[in-house]
Amino acid sequence: MADMSSPHSTGTIIAVTYDNGVVLGANSCTITGTHVANRASDKITQLTDNVYLCRSGLAADSQAVSDQVRCHLHRHTMSLGRPATVKEVANIVRQISYNHKSMLRADMIVAGWDERGGGQVYGVPLGGTVNFIRKYKDEIYKVEIET
Repeated sequence: MADMSSPHSTGTIIAVTYDNGVVLGANSCTITGTHVANRASDKITQLTDNVYLCRSGLAADSQAVSDQVRCHLHRHTMSLGRPATVKEVANIVRQISYNHKSMLRADMIVAGWDERGGGQVYGVPLGGTVNFIRKYKDEIYKVEIET
């Protein structure tokens, strides 16, 4: 039987942009030590109507970050009178991750679409730095995706 007091960790996440948006993917297993604790975890969390968070690492840490981000986004929308852009959401995730970097063990991807930047993907690794993940189809590999 799995030791349920051990931290639950999650695994593989990915996000890719294309001409009309973003595609996100994640495996569905949550691991406790060497045992699979949950085979049907949802590691893609909706933050706004058009921005999502892919979560990897300690499940409780990444869930806490997503809860805090949604709270910040609610205040952001109320004070500015408009939804946050994908880049603004990524910066909120980065700020929360950086402020708690000594306690968090989670890597995340913020991905979504907005009118300013179209489809965008930002990586937020341990420690809370933000990396804009370049569009491989434009720079390295061109693929035509029909929608």
